[in-house]
Amino acid sequence: MDLADAQAQVDTFIRRNGGYWDRFQVLAHLTEELGEVASALQQQAGLRPHKATPDLAGEVGDLLFTLIVFANLNRIDLDATLAATLAKLERRDPAS
Repeated sequence: MDLADAQAQVDTFIRRNGGYWDRFQVLAHLTEELGEVASALQQQAGLRPHKATPDLAGEVGDLLFTLIVFANLNRIDLDATLAATLAKLERRDPAS
């Protein structure tokens, strides 16, 4: 699946399940999901106690889903955005 497909699938899911939230609510949810990724990583590293096995991949999936929701709400084409960012990084930090 490419990013355009992911954006379309997320859009379909969101519209089928009540529609998009306000962009600031999504931003808050994005922050929450990033915190859950950090928590799972800390648990895996033994830096934080945990009751169950941390699901880092699942938390990253939740974060990615929420980031796609945020991008959709703000009409950001993630394929184009990632390509532009990679090109910028290549110009700034070319391989030796």
